[in-house]
Amino acid sequence: MKRGRWGTHEREAIIKETAYADGRNCVIWVEQEPGSGGKESAQGTIRNLPGFVTKSERPTGDKVFRADPYSVQVNIGMFSLLPGPWNHLFIEEHRFFPFSTYKDQVDAAAGAFQKLVSKRVARRIF
Repeated sequence: MKRGRWGTHEREAIIKETAYADGRNCVIWVEQEPGSGGKESAQGTIRNLPGFVTKSERPTGDKVFRADPYSVQVNIGMFSLLPGPWNHLFIEEHRFFPFSTYKDQVDAAAGAFQKLVSKRVARRIF
């Protein structure tokens, strides 16, 4: 988990550092903000990560709606965190969502959750 407010150059360096730490077997998803600036920013991040499987996606709908499937799992206890110095702020943002000032960590976690569960393949069992 990386959390902060950075300028473009520093943000790209942190994304690259995190990609190397996670390894090349990890698929990287980049959120594409609306408008041409968002598209250029996502493409810039992808260009910054040669050799990694990197994809961009433009989310639709509001953050609260997108977070609903994830929040259901959190609320029934199907969620755990690796211990880290970021845990307190992460939990606090979740605790007050959607009424918190910041929503980016919940939005990012909900997006990651969606990518993880969409990998499963449903099969009919007779």
